[in-house]
Amino acid sequence: EDDLSARLGQAMHRLLEWGLPAAGEAGVAQLLSVAREFSLSPAQAQEAALLAQRIHTGEGAWAWQADVVDWQGNEVELNHQGQSLRLDRLVRRRDTGAWWVLDYKSAPQPERQPGLLAQMQRYLAAVRAAYPGAPVQAAFLTGDGRLVVAS
Repeated sequence: EDDLSARLGQAMHRLLEWGLPAAGEAGVAQLLSVAREFSLSPAQAQEAALLAQRIHTGEGAWAWQADVVDWQGNEVELNHQGQSLRLDRLVRRRDTGAWWVLDYKSAPQPERQPGLLAQMQRYLAAVRAAYPGAPVQAAFLTGDGRLVVAS
């Protein structure tokens, strides 16, 4: 069960990295690719796509809107204090200039998991070091469509 949850989460991440599956043959090909890569059944790949869609269209949907975001990156790699970090999504808001570290989570209530909160604090420290003086915030984007501020 834990292995399946991990694979669903990885597939969800991959779909968000690629962009949500398109309609038609292109979308089917994306889902089949994710299913193969993470050893998922077609139904499980569809479940991962649903999680990704909820994240993409939920409370954090603004993070994909060009009129709100003036810089965005997926799977952003940073080195901080000798540690290699990979951020799921990093964006800068046009209106405030604030950087947002966004971490995708398929599991419910990541804000109640001390390990995830500690990881988010490392991400925040790394972005603050990279952009001194800039406002930096962080949030989990969950598979049920919530944006949970963690900064």
